[in-house]
Amino acid sequence: MAPPQHRFLFVRDLRLHLLDYDGDGLPVLLLHGVAGSAWMWHDVAPALSAVGRVLGLDFRGYGDSQWSADGLYGTDEHVADVLEVLARLGIEELDIVGFSSGGLVALALTAQTEPLVRRLAIVDIAPSSELGETDVLPLGYAFANGAEAVEADRRLAPRATEATLEAIAALSTRPVEGGGLAKKHDPFFLERWPFRRDDRWTELQDLRQPVLVVHAEESRVLSAEEAERMVAEGGDVTLVRIPECGHLVAVERARGTRAGAR
Repeated sequence: MAPPQHRFLFVRDLRLHLLDYDGDGLPVLLLHGVAGSAWMWHDVAPALSAVGRVLGLDFRGYGDSQWSADGLYGTDEHVADVLEVLARLGIEELDIVGFSSGGLVALALTAQTEPLVRRLAIVDIAPSSELGETDVLPLGYAFANGAEAVEADRRLAPRATEATLEAIAALSTRPVEGGGLAKKHDPFFLERWPFRRDDRWTELQDLRQPVLVVHAEESRVLSAEEAERMVAEGGDVTLVRIPECGHLVAVERARGTRAGAR
């Protein structure tokens, strides 16, 4: 597969970065989670280009997108950015796959602009959380070298291949003063995760589009009970469970993620 094209769009006073994998058919937008970037779909996006034009967006504050000087990183801010990106690209209909907090962005966007989204996949996140926005997990941010960055990702996705871990670690870090590396995201996310404020159960209940819920069976983010509630309270909701997999589904079990997203 050819490497993706890097696209930069100036949206709502910020420069946002997009990976365009091309492909035939309706656009498929991939949205990452907290402390991630569009590169988390490294093993998933190329295969999905067989069923649609695959786009991976770096949210504001992440990857190669610009940071918000005011720390405006709530779900609705991301939704507004995505809508502007889609308008700039002339996209009038698409499918969306959202992982973790990106799943909340995908859910909110679908609820707000129902004719725009044909199908929605929510990967390993419930519409609400009992945790507060300062309940931040220590995911690792600064590293002495590439090996440390790879090892940090391995702890989060222990079944991922070495090649996948090395690629994502390389693509999602940047050099810093002193010779080390740091994750490509605003340090704001070391202290606050604004998506924890969300409660989007009503939005899920009101959707009419087909919704796929992907639950990683070893996840500590989405419980089996929450996944079943999403099916029970939603409309046209299908549940897919990924066995022997933690939260980082697209990194640890790329094949299962590709099959579900199709």
